[in-house]
Amino acid sequence: MTREEGTISGELDITVDPGGFGLVRYRETEDWYTIGNLDDDEPRTWKSVAELEEAIVQGIGARDAAGNTIPFEC
Repeated sequence: MTREEGTISGELDITVDPGGFGLVRYRETEDWYTIGNLDDDEPRTWKSVAELEEAIVQGIGARDAAGNTIPFEC
């Protein structure tokens, strides 16, 4: 989920900006978006791209009690 555009999915690139915020973009595009959260709280920060990647991988396939896919948020 991104702060600027809502939920995105597909083949994505990730990075961390100088402030530690996670960024995502569709591959082969120029625009980076801040990874946000459903509560619109200030997103958490990350020490590295590897730390962010690990968190994303751990959340893959997560579903709520009703069986809905849970988007990655921070």
